[in-house]
Amino acid sequence: MSWWTNYWFRPAPLIDLAVVRIVAVLTQLIMLARSYNWMVSHVALTPPEWFVPLPIFHLLTLPFGAAYLPTVEVLQVVWIVTLVAGTLALIGLLTNLSLMVFAVGSVLWQSAIYSFGDFHHPEAVMMITLGVLALSPAGATLSLDRLLRDRRAPKHALPSALLRETSRFAGWPILTVQWIFVLMYLSAVSHKLIFTGTHWLNGYTLQAKLIQDGLRWGSPLALMLAQYHILVYVLQFFTILFQATFALAVLFPRLRWLYVPLGLGFHIGILLTLRAPFYQWMALYVVFIPWSRVFERVGQYLGERSAVAAAKG
Repeated sequence: MSWWTNYWFRPAPLIDLAVVRIVAVLTQLIMLARSYNWMVSHVALTPPEWFVPLPIFHLLTLPFGAAYLPTVEVLQVVWIVTLVAGTLALIGLLTNLSLMVFAVGSVLWQSAIYSFGDFHHPEAVMMITLGVLALSPAGATLSLDRLLRDRRAPKHALPSALLRETSRFAGWPILTVQWIFVLMYLSAVSHKLIFTGTHWLNGYTLQAKLIQDGLRWGSPLALMLAQYHILVYVLQFFTILFQATFALAVLFPRLRWLYVPLGLGFHIGILLTLRAPFYQWMALYVVFIPWSRVFERVGQYLGERSAVAAAKG
């Protein structure tokens, strides 16, 4: 089993994990702010019998009883505490504790929204990501925790040295989220093929969806695309191919430079045509980018430009 341990716990750059923390927390903070008015209005205006708590909501509110129904005031407190914890996690102060509170608060908030019957699936991967980040050294760099630690024990580390800092526990959260992407896409493929068979690949299914959502959401791009059956047929085929083979992006890192742009383009296209927002998924594509190498290349490029400018001067 040494290969299994080496796969999940081989040394990985701490800065890659820190970038994931910043992007994930910032995205969730934005989503939390956007959902506030929706939640408060639903709690205030919806009949109590419409609130059907999910099992995870029952678990998190177990001390208050099985039939607990949160009031607007309680939800406002949850929102404020979660927002504060997320802000601390973003800047990296008491990072692990802040991330844990932020993760639990986000799950409680989101499960309350789902308990009104408004189900979507982009949020789940973000909740899992926040949970694994809370159990990792996500605040080891690019954080106030790091600045305070270095202040007490100055190391005068150069930026290049920070890029080379690694930890055996920095890679597993990133790998976990990567494999969750694989599972999500395989789930989408199985749903399409098992429940609709080959009908999903005939082009007409997506055409109907484009027309339905184009009229529903007022999307002229969806209505225009729906007029071209062959193009829609090709798009459906490549969607299945992309989702079914996404594991290659995890198994063979070089293929990420193909799959990541395709994936972002895929979700942006869904947003522009079907008005389906997968903001969390798009943001979490950050886990596929080797940020330490990107920053190192950028630093080398800027250094070369400075040297050339100095020589000309």
